[in-house]
Amino acid sequence: MLEPVIPLVLKASIPVLIKKILEEMKPIISNINDQTRQYFEIGLKKYLEKKFDQYSELKTLLKGNTPVYIYSIYYPLKLKNEDEVIDTNNVSNIFEKSNAVTIIGDAGSGKSTLIKHLFLNTIKTGYAIPVLVELRYLNNEENSLQDYIKTKVLEDCIAENPKILEKLFETGKFVFFLDGYDELNTEVKADVIKNLDEFRNKYPNNKFILTTRPYSGIEQLQRFHNYYVKKLSMEDGEICGFVDAQLREEIELRDKINESIVTNNSGHINSFLTNPLLLSLYILTFKSNADIPAKKHIFYRRVIQALFSEHDSQTKVGYIRQKKSGLVQEQFEI
Repeated sequence: MLEPVIPLVLKASIPVLIKKILEEMKPIISNINDQTRQYFEIGLKKYLEKKFDQYSELKTLLKGNTPVYIYSIYYPLKLKNEDEVIDTNNVSNIFEKSNAVTIIGDAGSGKSTLIKHLFLNTIKTGYAIPVLVELRYLNNEENSLQDYIKTKVLEDCIAENPKILEKLFETGKFVFFLDGYDELNTEVKADVIKNLDEFRNKYPNNKFILTTRPYSGIEQLQRFHNYYVKKLSMEDGEICGFVDAQLREEIELRDKINESIVTNNSGHINSFLTNPLLLSLYILTFKSNADIPAKKHIFYRRVIQALFSEHDSQTKVGYIRQKKSGLVQEQFEI
């Protein structure tokens, strides 16, 4: 079982990244007066520290309303494309084929947690300046994606005016994480994609990661390389590894759950174990009842509840997913 990275060790990477970025940006920064350059350096430090604090903690189905440090429960996911499997322990692995990548995964497959890991890893490895945009906020935003990104970055004091920010973007020292294309309302999707295409054309040297659920219509986006979140595998020890990561301190319970998974013969249960959210639901149900319901409809009802509302409410405060069918939870159950 992988030992979690200590927060203080991870946060110590921030000054190293800043030093590296400043060195690489010398040609641009040398033409800027001392006051502006100092503003940028101080602002970048504040920005990275603020975002580190924001994305290093998360809420999960297992932990309820208690935020936990991401690496106390994180289990490394892998990506795949046809026969290729990509390790996500280092953000640079993802951009070996393209500067622009789409990560596609089912509900509960761990996309948003993966993005937070990659954001922090971008800092830890000194790879670039990470900028994370949760796309659902554009549903009620009058500004374009480009303006929203610039406003959010300026808001965090990286640069004191748009012209300097544009020069910084031109250096290609940013990774833009665009999380949750499937969370955009239908009426805004076309404008967001058009604007993303323009933004990428304008600053082609930066890196872009866009996440979505399947069948969102984004798979055909030009010049974005598609990767899919790999399901957890029993054969590779990933399912038990995920359980170990969630229950690091509860060894007896962890061993019982892993034993129940290995010996379980229920088809309606096994089909869920490859998905991190539903595997978490299995752990939660086991903790509550010391067993798993043998009747399909009982377990399925719990699954529908998790997918219909719990997952979004735990991880996306105030967000209500647009449901094209118009059905309520009880109708989905039927």
